[in-house]
Amino acid sequence: MPSGIALAALVFALFLFYKVGMERTVFVYRATCERLEIFQWQDIPDLVFTFLRVFPFIATGIIAMAFINNPVISIAALAGPALVAVLVGSVGSASSYKAAHKRFRQRDFKWEDIDRAMLDVDKGILALSISSPDNCIHDHEIDFEDPAHHRYLTRIYFDKTQERQVLELFKKKMPDRATMVERSYKFAFAERS
Repeated sequence: MPSGIALAALVFALFLFYKVGMERTVFVYRATCERLEIFQWQDIPDLVFTFLRVFPFIATGIIAMAFINNPVISIAALAGPALVAVLVGSVGSASSYKAAHKRFRQRDFKWEDIDRAMLDVDKGILALSISSPDNCIHDHEIDFEDPAHHRYLTRIYFDKTQERQVLELFKKKMPDRATMVERSYKFAFAERS
């Protein structure tokens, strides 16, 4: 029955490949006269959540077939892959799991609150330093040269074919005191080795 366990592992690997390949974050921007609104959500196919509910039953069936053929293999599978399948199923079947992964986020700020902007043309990112009373680090303390400070900037993503229009909009809407510099944006996860 090792082929059944291998089949379950293959199915789970294909599921992970599908989940990671189809998962994406969607950003929508709306610019008005006074403010910029940012909407963000995870676009994950519902098939992923359905599979998370079904996978424990598939694993249980494979373990039952393994038990019929060889009880030693089924006990070993029960201690490893089957236990993982049950845990994945219990997490995936919770209604809060889907809600947390498809959570809708909205953020908005006034154009006049933009202090500085950092443009990374290669990545298609305009990172904004925005004044707010609840900032954990104030604008004058943010160092664009320090990649650790990049996490405090609000990222605006744009397609490189729309770069000119995006930059024109931001230059027109940002206050006169705001400055824009070209730098390479560093993601926090890219800094760890």
